[in-house]
Amino acid sequence: MPRLELVATLEGHQDRVWQAVWHPSKTILATCSGDKTVRLWAPASHSDSSNWQCIHTLEHGHKRTIRSLAWSPSGNEIATASFDATTGIWEYDARENDWECVATLEGHENEVKSVAWSTGQLLATCSRDKTVWIWEVESDNDFECLSVLQEHSQDVKMVAWHPHKEVLASASYDDTIKIWREDDDDWYCSDTLQGHTSTVWALDFDASGDHIVSGSDDQTLRIWRTIKPQNAQGIPTPSHDPTYRTVCTLSGYHNRCIYSVSWSKVNNHIASASGDNSVRVFVQQSGEISEEMSWEATAKIEAAHGVHDINHVSWFPSEVHKDWLATAGDDGVARIWRYIEDDM
Repeated sequence: MPRLELVATLEGHQDRVWQAVWHPSKTILATCSGDKTVRLWAPASHSDSSNWQCIHTLEHGHKRTIRSLAWSPSGNEIATASFDATTGIWEYDARENDWECVATLEGHENEVKSVAWSTGQLLATCSRDKTVWIWEVESDNDFECLSVLQEHSQDVKMVAWHPHKEVLASASYDDTIKIWREDDDDWYCSDTLQGHTSTVWALDFDASGDHIVSGSDDQTLRIWRTIKPQNAQGIPTPSHDPTYRTVCTLSGYHNRCIYSVSWSKVNNHIASASGDNSVRVFVQQSGEISEEMSWEATAKIEAAHGVHDINHVSWFPSEVHKDWLATAGDDGVARIWRYIEDDM
């Protein structure tokens, strides 16, 4: 049977770890914490994947908890979202072998809950103030706010960019997901995804961007599929924009809130992490072109962080360690797991 095997436990933070996010191209893991720091971790040697060390600590950039972080596409910058209502921009200086906070983005009225970097020159942030902000990266570490999006009626928990397009998704305490698109330098909500019956905490796109997985306080995961205009099914698409429809609901696998989901861009597996202290892996069984999709729960770790909530889960982004999964927990540690298909 497929299983998850512990590779390494990363200890050093002095408070809960909110996220563990992989570098886009290197074997480096970034973690952010209630201790107001970001730590970067790497294997101590190429031959021993179980022995990891903290290679950098990013500190003194925020006055309160760092709730979320995002690598830039190049991996030379990190954005951090904090409960102090600001977003920090950190840049790596190769000559000094150090990270520096080179910009602080202000404007949100309350805690910044999530930050996401597009594949281009855009940054998105969201906040307890019910807004989503879209920023454009300019020269000399200058960031211009392009739009403030105010259509959510409650706290916005997470933002995520489409992997290939400048299309943004946001998840909220108002039980919905909203899709945002640009039209002549103006951003608008092109679709509202309804179906969850409680707070939507997390979402992620698949590698193509045609599907979204979401996790909710209603203890379910939903898979949403893009429906294009003039589709064969005759499904209406308002304003001639693609819309989304639920093609699979996964329930009964977690018995508390699902805080994080990750859709592997390499092996197509979905991982979920929950307040029930467990991590689940789901593998698609059918439905490549059909209306419905079928997923099987293949591996589970109970008490992955002891008795503590698991706040985040993320698959390694490339082929080199495609079976690696990182988790972050309220116990103040991050863990790296290996997904093993079988013992053959």
